[in-house]
Parts: sequence; structure tokens; C-alpha cells
Amino acid sequence: KQAENFRKLVVAMSEDIRVLLVKLADRLHNMRTLEFVRSIDSRRRSAAETMDIYAPLAERIGMQTWRDELVDLAFAELNPEARKSIIARLEFLRSNGRELSATVIRDLGRTLERHGVKAQISGREKAAHSIWQKMQRKATPFEALTDIMAFRVIVDTVADCYQALGAIHAAYPTLPGRFKDYISTPKPNGYRSIHTGVLGPEQLRIEVQIRTREMHEV
Repeated sequence: KQAENFRKLVVAMSEDIRVLLVKLADRLHNMRTLEFVRSIDSRRRSAAETMDIYAPLAERIGMQTWRDELVDLAFAELNPEARKSIIARLEFLRSNGRELSATVIRDLGRTLERHGVKAQISGREKAAHSIWQKMQRKATPFEALTDIMAFRVIVDTVADCYQALGAIHAAYPTLPGRFKDYISTPKPNGYRSIHTGVLGPEQLRIEVQIRTREMHEV
């Protein structure tokens, strides 16, 4: 029955994308009010459908904000203890790392400046469910993850990307197995960027993503 409903949805959405928008809005509202559903089985079934079907559809059409909320609401229902544990650790990291994030950005900026690279630097925090997925996939504890705090370096040219990479590797110890060059070998969907993991200021394990403005827009 579920597969048949999904088939109908895909056929309808191929004719008019607004069908999918309405369906996603309806699902988001259902997930926001899931606590009022008495049946545990119904709640878990809705959460699983959301995680497996609706969140990926939202992501595919570029509705990242809705996708993130759908995933978080589903995660809260499917694995509340894991979510609670990760959020507590993130809050601890945040309380200790608020100044740390600014310090890292400032430090990266100075390092790149010394090497003559003009860059725009920003930081972001990984979402709870993404952290949990990575911990499960790699059988890695929270403390060992490098991309809980990730920093994005946006530069003008491809040459600047590699110059920035050299400057960062010269300034900070690299973390084994964390280097990926998606500029020379793009992902199948066209994504291009350099990813590297380093032991940054205050011995913080961080991921640095380096790309041009054009790559970032794509």
C-alpha cells in the first residue's frame, strides 16, 4: 500500500511540482504534531516514512530547511536517547567553543593572509542526525569526529584553492585519511571542493572545505 501511494505521488509530482510541495507541507505539519498521536507504532511508522521518503524528496528539490527539520523530528521519534545525548554534547561543545569558532576563523584568516590568499571564511555545526549516522557508519566515538565543526574557505580561483590547502597543511598537523580532492575528481553530482581534516587551534579536530565562489554557488 505504501509503495503504491508513493508511486502515485511520483506520477502526480512529475506533472505538477506543487503536488509535492503540498504533500511535504502536510508531512511537516504531521511531524510537528506527532506527540499527539497515541499509537507508538503509528508514530514510529510516520517517522520512518519521513526519514526514508519525504526528507530525501525535500532535499532533492532544494528545500534544505524543511529537510533538516523533517530529519530532526523523525530522529527524535526513532531514537530519542541518541538525539538527546548528541545534543547535550553539542551544547557542551558550543558553550566551550563559541569563542573557539571565532578564534579558528581568525587564525585561518591570518594563516592564509601570510601566504597571500584572500578568502572568505565561515563555520558551521553538523546536525545531530548526521553526527549519529557517521558514528554508526564508521563505528567512531563523538570525540573522534573531525567534521562536527567544519570551516569553509571560499577563494577566487582554483590555484587559490591549492595555495590555501598548502598554507593550512603547513600551519596545522593533518589528520590521517581526512583529505579528499573533489576539485580534480568531482562527485558524480558535480560537487567540487577540497576537504581536509586538521588539528587546529586549541587542539580542536576540524574539517576545512576549500572551494571557489563558483563551486560554492553550484
